[in-house]
Amino acid sequence: MQTGLDLRQGMTQRQTLAPQMRQGLKMLAMSLPQLRDELYAELSHNPVIDDVEPTLERNTTSEVERAVEAREKADESDYVDYDDVPETPYNVDADAIERRQRFFDLQTKPESLEEHLTNQFGMYGVDGSRATVGEYIVGSLDANGYFKGSIPDIVMVTGEPTEVVDEVRRTVMRMDPPGCAALDPRECLLAQVDKLGDSPFREDVRELIDLHLDDLAGGRRQKILDEMKMSDERLDDVLGELRTLEPHPGRAYASAAADERYIRPEVHAVKVNGRWMARVDDRSLPEIRISPRYIKMLEDPKVPKETKDFIRDRIAAAEAISEAVEHRQDTVTNIAQAIFDAQPGFFENGLKGIGPLTMLEIAEKVGVHPTTVSRAVNDKYASTPRGVIELRKLFSSGITAEDGTEVSKVDVKEHLRELIEAEDKSSPYSDEKLAALLKEKGFPVARRTVNKYRVELGIPGVKERMVK
Repeated sequence: MQTGLDLRQGMTQRQTLAPQMRQGLKMLAMSLPQLRDELYAELSHNPVIDDVEPTLERNTTSEVERAVEAREKADESDYVDYDDVPETPYNVDADAIERRQRFFDLQTKPESLEEHLTNQFGMYGVDGSRATVGEYIVGSLDANGYFKGSIPDIVMVTGEPTEVVDEVRRTVMRMDPPGCAALDPRECLLAQVDKLGDSPFREDVRELIDLHLDDLAGGRRQKILDEMKMSDERLDDVLGELRTLEPHPGRAYASAAADERYIRPEVHAVKVNGRWMARVDDRSLPEIRISPRYIKMLEDPKVPKETKDFIRDRIAAAEAISEAVEHRQDTVTNIAQAIFDAQPGFFENGLKGIGPLTMLEIAEKVGVHPTTVSRAVNDKYASTPRGVIELRKLFSSGITAEDGTEVSKVDVKEHLRELIEAEDKSSPYSDEKLAALLKEKGFPVARRTVNKYRVELGIPGVKERMVK
């Protein structure tokens, strides 16, 4: 066998996205508060953008007049020859720079789960292109810390292979708090087993999570005892260790900011000539407006070439972010309108009126990729006559009822909730009984499906619901 080193040329095709497209995709997935923070961040480090207040926070005319009068009385040595505009890094005193920086430094808020995880990237070797992958992963976590994004979506956006994306996701699962970025409770809890250290029950806890989590949720204790070959006393000890793990590792960060987090609907449903129209609210977003001063500096022959190059670069960045925002607003509007048109029953009957609807259907109707629809409805809320609802909740896969019609899972869940609310609390229905009652209503679902829907609704099992 011959061994050695050689150099070979080859050609491969690889699809990559331009920086502007990456920026647009990132903004599309942002909620309204996140987009506002992103724009303020751009405003804070891009000097060519004028300090313009959001539409809802404009100065009154009298305030503007007073500011102009005060400026006219200022010492002529501070006068700027380009235009009477706010101070810039080229002709500003130290106090003005300090005031501007202090304003942005004072915009504090509690550390989010995303920030907490991102700050740990360096300790776990998540850098370079992997850090970009990690940012997309932690940006796709729900309030409980579970990964709700799309791995193929991240592969497409970052250009990294599936194996790298999944490897970074599993690295995030090892960070503090452990279990974040898991796909399901089993994976989340398994990532935390090592927290038990030298506990004599650690491996039993691992086996219980890995093989018998469904049995535990279904109350099949005897089956667990038989298959794990352990005594009642030892199982109690194992369960005690299991309870020290956190099935929702992200909720500590969600609850820490719960008092300060308000849902501001971004989409509003307005009835026009009998049709519900989608209107996207952008009044709280700061304007991206190029300062006239810098336009004049580009025309001034006395300004050095390096300065002009810097100004052109900053103007291009400001224009790119402005175009990305405009495209985002148009995309959200078009997709929200398509959803409203596809779910007329919701406006008449609420959640019970939601019919089967997939993101692929909306993507085909609007003419975009399904992943674009997923980003556009991510953490977006709509104000409707039926209350504020997350756009994602207006999607529902369907099941076939006994009469052959397609009904949404949301409809089945609402009927399940009503059955449980109307049950005798001294003798609540088992999952088997609930499945039978739903079948009588024309919804042929299995006991496992009832158990799954009940958990998704946050409704406890029969023993926990019993009132003696």
